[in-house]
Amino acid sequence: MPNDVNIYCDESRYSNPDDPYLVIGAVKCLRDNKPEIVADLNEIKRQYGIGGEFGWKSASPNKGDFYKAVIDWFVSCDDLLFRCVVVNKGNLWSSDDEDGFYVAYHQLLYHWLVSGNMYHVYLDKKKNSRQRRVDTLRGKTWRSMPSGCELACMEEVESRECALVQVADLLIGCMGYEWNGHTDPNKYPKASSFKVELCEHLAGRLGRPSLRFSTWASERKFNVFAFGE
Repeated sequence: MPNDVNIYCDESRYSNPDDPYLVIGAVKCLRDNKPEIVADLNEIKRQYGIGGEFGWKSASPNKGDFYKAVIDWFVSCDDLLFRCVVVNKGNLWSSDDEDGFYVAYHQLLYHWLVSGNMYHVYLDKKKNSRQRRVDTLRGKTWRSMPSGCELACMEEVESRECALVQVADLLIGCMGYEWNGHTDPNKYPKASSFKVELCEHLAGRLGRPSLRFSTWASERKFNVFAFGE
């Protein structure tokens, strides 16, 4: 039976010249399940006294229990799935950052779409992105979707107004921190010890020794594709 599916996307370390990897990722859920998922997340925020937006940039020790609780909740939530593409920026066949953006998003979305489903795709709105970027991405996605898929919408949303974009931001922030070596004290002795701890917590909950891993395409819960290695 065809499903309506929501996908919430974000990107991490895309423009930092010192980091070799960019990470583009998303969380996905059935559209009908979204209200219950968000209600559960809001209850966690209430329990820990978190009133506003959360994400990777604002992760700090004074909110440590909350961030770990969000990770624990995500791992145990069967209705919410994650996929990311980790891209070696030096090995993209295009030297243009904008082309690289579209290539990475194609890799993220194409292999996550199921024939017969209707998709609603939401991207975190970026202040400095090029004009009509989403229009271009929408057109490229529409033309290259697997047969039988439908794209109901692709639009930008403000992350502060979309809790599931914030979840995606947190997860890809962890992945970017690990893949770009910020968890290595020899390379980054001044890295945030709490963010290192958060990466270790997520890896442990996933049953991994670290977050520097890739998965088979069939991996359902936490799918990682290393592209351009």
